Amino acid sequence: MIYLLSNTAFDDESVEQISLCRIEFNKFNLDLSEFDALIVTSKNAINSLKFNSITLADILVFAIGKATALACKEFGFRQIYEAKNSHGSEFGAEILEKLDGKRVIFIKAKETISNLDIYFRQNGIDISVIDGYENIILKNNSYEKPQLNSILIFTSPMNVRAFIQNFGWDHRYKAVAIGKATAKELKDYCDPIISKSQSIKDCVELAKYLNNI
Repeated sequence: MIYLLSNTAFDDESVEQISLCRIEFNKFNLDLSEFDALIVTSKNAINSLKFNSITLADILVFAIGKATALACKEFGFRQIYEAKNSHGSEFGAEILEKLDGKRVIFIKAKETISNLDIYFRQNGIDISVIDGYENIILKNNSYEKPQLNSILIFTSPMNVRAFIQNFGWDHRYKAVAIGKATAKELKDYCDPIISKSQSIKDCVELAKYLNNI
C-alpha cells in the first residue's frame, strides 16, 4: 500500500492520502513594487499573497518546483525563473549571482530548515523576509495507522513530525521524501529515498516503482 502524507490533494485511487497538517496564513502588508525580486519556495507563498490581497507588481520571481512556478504564473507574474535545483541549499547557490544588487523579498513558512535567508544575507544580498504562512500539526481523529510494509510519501518535514506524533514509527515502513530537508527529518527513523524533483506526482511514481520491485 502507498500512503501520501500531504495536505495538498492528489487524485490517484491507488494512493491513500493522509492529511495531518493545516496551513494557516499570516496577515501582512507588502508593496511588491518596492522590490526587484521575489523568492518563493512553495505555492503557499503565493496563496499568502492572495490571502492578504497583495497587489501584483512586474518583478522577477525565483521559484522552486513546477507547482510553485505555475502558481506564480496563475497569480499574474510574468518574469518567472524556475530553479533547476529543487533542494534548498542548491537553489540558493543557483540563484545567488542573479540576486546581486537587487532588493529581494522572500516569503516563506514560519518554520523552515534550509535557512535560505541567512545564506543570502551572509553573501551580501539585500533581502527582506516575511513569514507568510505556517504549518500546524493536527491531532488525528479520522485516519487509521498505515499498514505495515507500506510505502509512505512525505511532502515536508512537518508532515514527518505530524506522522510520528500521531502514529509513531515501525521499521517495516519504507519512505519516499520529496526533498533533502524532508529526508533529513526522517534520518532517525529510516533511510528514505529522495525524489529527483519536488513534485508529488514524481514522488508517487517513485513509490509505485518501489512497490513493484
